[in-house]
Amino acid sequence: MKIAYVTDSGCGSSIDEMAKDHIFSLPLQIAIDNENYFDIEQVSVGDVIKALKEDRNLASSLPSLGLIDDLFDKLKNEGFERVIAVPICSGLSGTMNALYMSADQHGLPITCIDTHVTALVQRYLIQYLKKAISEDGIDEKEAFAKAERVIDSADTLLVPAGLKHLTKSGRLTTTAARIGDFFGIKPILKINKETQGKIDVIDKVRTFKRATEKALDIMASEIKNNNYVIYIAHVDAYGEAEIFKDKVMKRLGENEIHIIPLCSPVALHTGLGCLAIQYFEKIS
Repeated sequence: MKIAYVTDSGCGSSIDEMAKDHIFSLPLQIAIDNENYFDIEQVSVGDVIKALKEDRNLASSLPSLGLIDDLFDKLKNEGFERVIAVPICSGLSGTMNALYMSADQHGLPITCIDTHVTALVQRYLIQYLKKAISEDGIDEKEAFAKAERVIDSADTLLVPAGLKHLTKSGRLTTTAARIGDFFGIKPILKINKETQGKIDVIDKVRTFKRATEKALDIMASEIKNNNYVIYIAHVDAYGEAEIFKDKVMKRLGENEIHIIPLCSPVALHTGLGCLAIQYFEKIS
């Protein structure tokens, strides 16, 4: 059976980058002052950071429905018989529902994997499923079970430097944000299977430093072995990311650790200075 593998730019990679692995990708949309652009293809992380610094209005949305339909037209015409997709999670976007609708209209069976997060977990799993099922011949049921164990192990912790953009995106009320900023309260947020892919507040502390220390304590309690990969993503805060990485190295240094820019669809909601820590257990 000819299977197409589909993801979106929430994975942090461009259409061309994913195409190298024979994976189809759709760009999420980034709106700057109400004008839509294709994530990565037309607007970069640097562009989003510049817009944040200029205090411009930012929003994100699912890929263009026209592009989704065009992709499924292409898949149908090229003889694909089935689709396996790992899009941005359903708790953050309507992308998954749009994929189901278009696949149904085109008569293409589809399986969507909800990671309950986005970013590197998303990219890791679509690449794994493509290799395991279509290259290594692993049974789908077994491959999906292994993917689910990765999802069970995954967590994303967000430590924003301020509350303004979380308020704009509707994650916090205006009153809560004003009180938080007045008292210097820093929330620690998480996105995982437990929160069903929605941003949830798990703790509140008085300073950014204490927030990162608390985040590290949470990580240490959840990371059970040395087979994890840890990504420290930042929004124009490389120095803070380096400081945090040094602390992670001291406690969890046997694991694979990377510093990366935070992807635009998340960064525009969290704002400048945010650290986002994503970690998951690799498939062995």
